[in-house]
Amino acid sequence: MSRVVLAGGRELDAGTPAGRALTGCSSVAVVTVAAAFRRPDALISRIGAWAGELALDYSVVSALRRSDALDPEVSRPIAECDGVLVLDGSPAHFVSAVKATPLLESIVAAQQRGADVVWSGAAAAAVCASMVDDRGGALTVGLGLHDGIVVAAGWEGWPRDRRRRLWRMVPESVLFMALESGAAVCSTAEPQVLASSSSPDDWTVLGGAVEARRGGTTVALENWQPATP
Repeated sequence: MSRVVLAGGRELDAGTPAGRALTGCSSVAVVTVAAAFRRPDALISRIGAWAGELALDYSVVSALRRSDALDPEVSRPIAECDGVLVLDGSPAHFVSAVKATPLLESIVAAQQRGADVVWSGAAAAAVCASMVDDRGGALTVGLGLHDGIVVAAGWEGWPRDRRRRLWRMVPESVLFMALESGAAVCSTAEPQVLASSSSPDDWTVLGGAVEARRGGTTVALENWQPATP
């Protein structure tokens, strides 16, 4: 079964749980659209260093804007990979660029055929129906792939008053997961269940600091255990 991984950032740091989430994949497609405003040369260098440290074959899906995401040729490398890494960056730009595009359809199709997909930082927030806008900490409309959860990334940088304001905004029926940079959680449910589930049992912690709440109460997520041979 494919894994959906939500990460708090630092996805290109092989020393973090987020950076190691795709270890074991034979080939990985790296989607750069959320990171469009970063220095492109430095970003490509970081991707290469990360993949080299983990001994991964990789392809860069160089989509920077909506016109790229609308071009089916841009997302073609995703069909040939068993892992997809969607980089951190700007959640608002990511949603506006990929919503209802062949790029997003390709990522979802990869997950459905069994590929592991890591959504990091801004992308992890954006896959929810209600997306945390990192510019002010409010909730806005996301991509809607998961309507049972809300994700806040880079939680260690959030001031206390913004945390409290966000907690009050999240509906009581929704599972809220706050991920510090480098932390990651992994799905354990079937995709058709996960899309609408708010159960803490559907997520495990791959590592790093994760805070989960539902209905205003802190809930515990299990730690991931490797399968025994």
